[in-house]
Amino acid sequence: MSIWPLPRVTFRQLSTFRETRPTALLTQPATWANIRSQIELPIEIQAEPARLDRAYLEGLGNALPTQIGVIYGIGNDTVIEAAKMIGYVAKRPVVIVPTTFCSDAAFSWTTSIKGADGMETLTTGAAEEVIVNWSILADANPYERGVGITEIISSVTAIADWRLAQNKNATTPETRLVTWAMQTAAVLSMQAMTIAPQVGQGTAEALRSLLDLFCLSEQLDSVLGHRRASRGAEHIFADVVNADEHVMYAEKVAAGILFAAALHDQDVGKLRDALSKAGVRLNQLSHSAIRTAANKLPDYVQQHKLPYTILNEAEPDAIRKALDTSTLLQDA
Repeated sequence: MSIWPLPRVTFRQLSTFRETRPTALLTQPATWANIRSQIELPIEIQAEPARLDRAYLEGLGNALPTQIGVIYGIGNDTVIEAAKMIGYVAKRPVVIVPTTFCSDAAFSWTTSIKGADGMETLTTGAAEEVIVNWSILADANPYERGVGITEIISSVTAIADWRLAQNKNATTPETRLVTWAMQTAAVLSMQAMTIAPQVGQGTAEALRSLLDLFCLSEQLDSVLGHRRASRGAEHIFADVVNADEHVMYAEKVAAGILFAAALHDQDVGKLRDALSKAGVRLNQLSHSAIRTAANKLPDYVQQHKLPYTILNEAEPDAIRKALDTSTLLQDA
């Protein structure tokens, strides 16, 4: 087991920053068009990754020219995850400039990509640096800007799964329930729900608080050596549900939170209110996609031998009831 550090996080205008290392830039066309005049980079190669397929990213990493000294990821979570994966394969440092807080990927020591059998989480280590420019984040679309708050609110359902696994003697020695860690995760999720309206409004104070919550949550998971305090049935739902490319991962996680909360008989209304006020769109998944994913989950967790959650004991009647209670079908 290793305790992974956070990246160095700096707060500055991009115009004050100078990079001297030959750079490989990963970004998106629209993002780069808005930002290129603000930052000077000695770009040797540039790519716009649109997908997170493992084989594709490994190919880019293995093909990285030898003269490249650093990889920059400027954009959203897709770009950030791609930059971290390519940096890991190519053994190059990574610098991230997030343009939204649509996930916690910029601060994480793991990377989520799509493998042959579905989503995979790899331990790649954190980026070398995250450069936070508040004016860029403030200008982001409201439905993207702070929706990564789902990664903190998800502890509400994740720790319920963790407690259930402990009660069923379904944890491992490494993932046994740690009371102080569970309580810490609960406090972080409560704070996220408290600031959710201000995150949705894009206030500077709330966005800084969200960044702090990202860092604290990542450090908690790193100390534990696993993610039982922050990820459970809600993330499994997000990984399984089929959605159009325009649907953000945070929106899938939000749907998973409401479904998992309904399975646990938690207060769906309070969670829904916080997610909605934070700017998370809760109507992006179709009825059929939600039903298909929910019904597939019990077999999926068994087939993939995933950590024990409420999904391991979800019977068809319980799933139907949870779908009704989750409020997801009224919006999809």
